[in-house]
Amino acid sequence: MSGTVDLQPAYPAILVAVTAVAVLLTQAFAGKGRTAPFSALSLAGLAAALLSLVLLERAPGAVMGGALTADRFSLFLQVVILAVAALAVLFSPQYLRSLRLERGEYYALLLFSAVGMMGLVSSLELVSIFVALEIMSIALYGLAGMPRARPASQESALKYFITGSFSSAFLLYGIALLYGVCGTTSVEEIARKLPLTTGPASLMAVLGTALLLVGFGFKVASVPFHMWAPDVYEGAPTPVTAFMAAGVKVAAFGALLRVFDAALPSLADRWQPIVAWLAIATMVVGNLAALAQSGLKRMLAYSSIAHAGYLLTALVAAPRIAGEAMLYYLVAYAAVNLGAFGVISALSRDGREPLTYRDLAGLAQRRPALAAALALYMVSLTGIPATAGFVGKFYVFTAAVTGNWVALAIVGVSMSVVSAYYYLGVVVSMYMRDPDGEDTWAAVSPASAFALAVTAGVTVVFGIWPTPVLNLAREAARSLL
Repeated sequence: MSGTVDLQPAYPAILVAVTAVAVLLTQAFAGKGRTAPFSALSLAGLAAALLSLVLLERAPGAVMGGALTADRFSLFLQVVILAVAALAVLFSPQYLRSLRLERGEYYALLLFSAVGMMGLVSSLELVSIFVALEIMSIALYGLAGMPRARPASQESALKYFITGSFSSAFLLYGIALLYGVCGTTSVEEIARKLPLTTGPASLMAVLGTALLLVGFGFKVASVPFHMWAPDVYEGAPTPVTAFMAAGVKVAAFGALLRVFDAALPSLADRWQPIVAWLAIATMVVGNLAALAQSGLKRMLAYSSIAHAGYLLTALVAAPRIAGEAMLYYLVAYAAVNLGAFGVISALSRDGREPLTYRDLAGLAQRRPALAAALALYMVSLTGIPATAGFVGKFYVFTAAVTGNWVALAIVGVSMSVVSAYYYLGVVVSMYMRDPDGEDTWAAVSPASAFALAVTAGVTVVFGIWPTPVLNLAREAARSLL
């Protein structure tokens, strides 16, 4: 490996990990049956990590022994991951109290998962990527099964663990094959040595690339590796689902973009057509399956699968434009999905939460602010102008056209039109149907209200004035190349 040993790139992740340990110790010393300010402590640690990223930005490019980097690409995505984690923490206390589950280990697992996500987007070699992936995934398995008395949560955790183990095996086999061909796991060295391979070694490199694609495909929930997502999203605690839907997508696509565009550009003519077909299948299956759903979380799960297809569309396009488009899209997608799941969790009370479209009937009459926020998120996911979702889709499809993948853009636009049916169905239920029975949902806590205000603000402001984020995304994409 090249580069000098410099711990600076690891400082943000170390701060988050130390905070997780502090939360666990706080739980231990608080004693049985007593609560402590776990969410405040978690937010303090995340804020400290964010500050360290700001300081790192002044001297970008530091490398930790060739394993981790602090380039603008990793800094951009780590900021997004820390923001996602902070918003998930804000949504959590009210929901956990409704389930009587407010314990330190929940927040510790969430923070450890964020550490893995940060490692994924800053790793410069494949073994480091694998280790970061496992740190992220193992913590998420525990979070998904946190409500041990709920069979659905246990099923969710078990399915996630089994499919996650398979995906990790595929990824590890792919890493082994590329190591066998190149004699290194460094992204930079692989990019330098792969063009020199010929004969059987070249075929081995293609097979290793295919296995890497399978492993990442499970994590981003692309078709045909998506079957775990609806059950896991439905069974996990809703703030955890929000964290998975946003954070895992950001981290996994960040690692995918670095590996395929920085390490494997010499094999682009082999993997681009495969990814293009995966993108088409993911967009079509995700959107058509979402049409048949009556449950809110399952609908949003299939929606998440469809959005993985839109992001894969960017991956096969021209590298620089694709990187910029993908990074902006991840910001918009994270904010909107956190907000949508946040509305569901904010209404939870005594272990109950809105599960179906019918549960939201008449919400506009009873909770006009919440209904307006959820309507905004649905409109943004559809891709209607003046929202962050529209700008994200516009740049993703523009990247596809620029890279001469016009068919992908046509499929993406067509599927976005199809998605309007189930997204706007939520709006119709809230605004055009009478409520059933009494309003038994919880009052929204100040923390949840603040988090919803942030996500709604990002959705509107970045939809009307996307230039600052696009400029940062452009710089980050250039640092990757």
